[in-house]
Amino acid sequence: MRKALAIAAAALMLSACGADIESKDNDKSAVTTDTQTTADEDSADKIVVENKEKPAETTVPKKDESKPETTTSAKKKKADPDKINVGCMDTVEVYQQVKLKDFVFDSNAKLKNGDELLNTNELGEHEVTLKMELDGAEAEKKVKYTVVDTTPPVMLLGDDIYLDVGDYFDIDSYISYADNFDRTPSLTVEGDVDTSAEGSYPLTLYIDDANGNRLTKYLNVNVGGSAYDPYYDDSTIDFGDFMQTYSGNGREFGIDVSRWQGDIDYNAVSDAGCRFVIMRMGYGESGGTDLDEYYYANMSGASAAGLKVGVYFYSTDTTADGARATAKKIVDTLDGRKLDFPIAFDWEEFQSFQRYGMNIHDLSEVYEAFADELEKSGYEAMLYSSKNFLELFWENKNNRPVWVAHYVEETTYEGDWYIWQRCGTGRINGINGAVDLNVLRKE
Repeated sequence: MRKALAIAAAALMLSACGADIESKDNDKSAVTTDTQTTADEDSADKIVVENKEKPAETTVPKKDESKPETTTSAKKKKADPDKINVGCMDTVEVYQQVKLKDFVFDSNAKLKNGDELLNTNELGEHEVTLKMELDGAEAEKKVKYTVVDTTPPVMLLGDDIYLDVGDYFDIDSYISYADNFDRTPSLTVEGDVDTSAEGSYPLTLYIDDANGNRLTKYLNVNVGGSAYDPYYDDSTIDFGDFMQTYSGNGREFGIDVSRWQGDIDYNAVSDAGCRFVIMRMGYGESGGTDLDEYYYANMSGASAAGLKVGVYFYSTDTTADGARATAKKIVDTLDGRKLDFPIAFDWEEFQSFQRYGMNIHDLSEVYEAFADELEKSGYEAMLYSSKNFLELFWENKNNRPVWVAHYVEETTYEGDWYIWQRCGTGRINGINGAVDLNVLRKE
């Protein structure tokens, strides 16, 4: 996958209780009426009801008044909330995913709604209702807690900077930062840079959010020096060597492609040991998306060669509505086609992220909207991103599969990964030039 950046519910179980009501037909005795006229012409017509044998009487047992009647709507015993002692967290970080069973750490009663999530979407004091059980009796216990923001902003991109003499310099064009809550964190810079003279100029950056949290970052601006890109690696890896190095534990090996790979001989790719291909479907935002010009050729070629197939979409959406529109476009394009992998959400527009006026939670909600819309049509989603952004930025609050990009010999990504993109400089028969190599972890 070509990178846009060179520098980097709880399930509410509905339990329906009901009683089956058995309908029985009542036995009905036929009643025959007969009108008879007497010989006496002065007599009025009389209706005579013919007597029939009465059915045997059914004896209904009398209620035992000494026993209380049991019904499905019998009220449960209620406990006195004042007798329930609860130890719980006083403060919770904003947007933190906290279940009530983790919020309550000590109690003399049993918590019944422990899988519910605490509301942490707004700062300030809140109240939550705990459903408790004490000695077989139930009660609702209300407790208060405070949502706070104690997390400083994060630097998404911001390494030493290299300029030529005379270059225009604007620090905001070279760094990227964001806050978990504040959409407009402020930047203060200490130090000066003279781009008219060669030299190394140290800068101290202070990034503050509205709640008093600060990030301090040190970097150098090198004028007239040689640029060093810590993310650039031009060493190539042969697909055969790649498989041998990372084999074991039921792993499979594959590639991801887009128009940058051009025409591909998928039979040769398969013969080389490749087992799956994840292809770019397109790129863009808000459903006004552009299809990758090689998408259909890649899909048909990989499928015909017997390879497992998946798709990713390079999204630039910054709103939930836009992400839903993009997901709908993907579903329409697939037209019912089944995939072997979840659909990957690839968002890489992190350069100068501060220009969007978004916080970290906002963009994570864009992904959640994308995934939710796909799931409505029976597809799954997975999140593609670098190790850096997965650990510093994305919330992935529903723990969907992760496709991590980490170009090292062994990934140290702290979370669980489904696919690991090992490098972007792979070589495989059937493709002229570089291609991304991926490990699928099946254990």
